[in-house]
Amino acid sequence: MKLCSDLLDADSRTFDDAPFDTISYELCSRRSDVIMVSADLSKYTQMHSLKKKLPDQHLEVGMAEQNLISVAAGVSKAGYIPIATTFACYATRRAYDQMLICMGTSPLTNIVIGFTPGIANPARIHHQAAEDLGMIRAIPGATVIDPMDVTEFDQALNTAVDTPGLVYMRGHRGNTPRLLDPAAYTFQLGKTYQLRAGKGIGILSTGHATQWALEASAKLEHRDVEHSLLHVPTIKPVNEDEIAEFCFAHDQVVTIENHQIVTGLGSLVAEIVSDIGRGPRITRLGIPNRWAPGGTLPYIRKQLKLDADQLADQIVDVL
Repeated sequence: MKLCSDLLDADSRTFDDAPFDTISYELCSRRSDVIMVSADLSKYTQMHSLKKKLPDQHLEVGMAEQNLISVAAGVSKAGYIPIATTFACYATRRAYDQMLICMGTSPLTNIVIGFTPGIANPARIHHQAAEDLGMIRAIPGATVIDPMDVTEFDQALNTAVDTPGLVYMRGHRGNTPRLLDPAAYTFQLGKTYQLRAGKGIGILSTGHATQWALEASAKLEHRDVEHSLLHVPTIKPVNEDEIAEFCFAHDQVVTIENHQIVTGLGSLVAEIVSDIGRGPRITRLGIPNRWAPGGTLPYIRKQLKLDADQLADQIVDVL
């Protein structure tokens, strides 16, 4: 069993306390054609420097998410690249029709970043976007990205500005870990990344849940449980051959995601494997198809059996 440490930061304790402040400012400093669009949440996505230093590249539409998406789509028709920013629950639930029609049917680049996705928000169900990846995955031609940390978030956004059509990605804010080494890691749309090589059970994860999977992996290693770990940052389009090769190398496969087990990564993996046939058993771990409680992330994870110890227990139970 081998940790593929060439991709991971040697010091996984590194944290960025306001990642999108730096990412948004540096991107707009390099690209004068990029316009950040906010719906009264720029403070809460920590977008400070851009508003002060590059005000012409920031557009505030007020507390109106449907308007946010429609205006951003109009910005793309004017020859710019809009990046609409808000909480994931607002971007998808409140403005899904506008995203599908105004952005999804256009060949122009339109980017939407959903912050505090899944159970990353301490509020209850009205702020927990547990179905956003599946909703956007259903839009023809859309690109869907779920970065695991600040390094991947930064690189994925720089890829997104050169990607035609609707791009939806989950964002990171607050005291956010940097787990991937920027000098060794290169994000490529659709590519998967093996973070641990081994026999035994195969684990696939995405986004915040890859952080959880790495925590569970350490527990499994301590128990001498053979396993491998594949990080899947792109939900659509995805390299199906890479996922199939990983899955069919194991008799048992577990998916872990900060998303409902319905329509998310687990569903994607099940679709790929079932299309081929005679594949491994797939166990989906993530937000169950019920309402999650509110509270701190550690509390919610424990209640949903998504903390490191309970994840490790559930993985062992599969064997």
